[in-house]
Amino acid sequence: MTIQFWLKTWVIRFPFFDSSQWRAWRRQWNPHYVHERDRHPVREKHHGKGGWKSRSDSGIVYRDYSDYQEYLNHQESKWDEVLKIKGGLSRKELINYRIKFYNRFKFLLGHLDTNAKILCLGARQGTEVEVLRDLGFLNAYGIDLNPGPENPFVKKGDFMHLEESDGSLDMIYTNCVDHAFNLDAFFQEHARVLKEDGLALYDLPLGQGPSPMGGPFESVSWDSDGVVFEKFFKYFRSLLKVETEPGWMWVLLKGTHAGKEDSMTIEK
Repeated sequence: MTIQFWLKTWVIRFPFFDSSQWRAWRRQWNPHYVHERDRHPVREKHHGKGGWKSRSDSGIVYRDYSDYQEYLNHQESKWDEVLKIKGGLSRKELINYRIKFYNRFKFLLGHLDTNAKILCLGARQGTEVEVLRDLGFLNAYGIDLNPGPENPFVKKGDFMHLEESDGSLDMIYTNCVDHAFNLDAFFQEHARVLKEDGLALYDLPLGQGPSPMGGPFESVSWDSDGVVFEKFFKYFRSLLKVETEPGWMWVLLKGTHAGKEDSMTIEK
């Protein structure tokens, strides 16, 4: 399966590589689109440093959404902007994403059977799902508020309100923690759908601070990583792995206790 991953990654470099999804992306490109003029109205309020609530004592700062629909509109507009401005991802960007996800997932074969049911949350174009399948996890799939056109890997869905039944998944993965509407509801919903000894793999952006950081679509910011780890302690039983790379920290958790505040074990 590793050979399949590297072969596909190598082939993407060449102009003859194409797919229906790529062609669908290019059809969304609009050379007449002017962002300041044509962007979704929600972007008038919500941009990099605009649209945030005042900092509170909790160490967490949320965007000042008037209601949940405003949150949905804001988050859905991200991929639309990328498609209209540049017609999707470049070959270089896609290759870089594939390598990033390969390095993130290659160790999972030591923790999961290849028939495991894995859900990727906020998966957008679905590169993480494709890489998991290349590694042999054929039951991986993704959801996103806006999966874009002709997406074979990701269906429309909301990671704050999952359709999956209680205890039905072996693993969830996301790099969209900083896009959650509410962190407690976010982690509680993920704990709900995981099996008792299921895995949760989260990517956290590094460089958060006392004021909202990041790009124009993040919906939550925190003072320190410890604020998020307190949430982990509340919803998950064991911390299996923590690693860092430039700009990111990724955390592997195992087992849930559905919101009961018990002590977390750290496995070595």
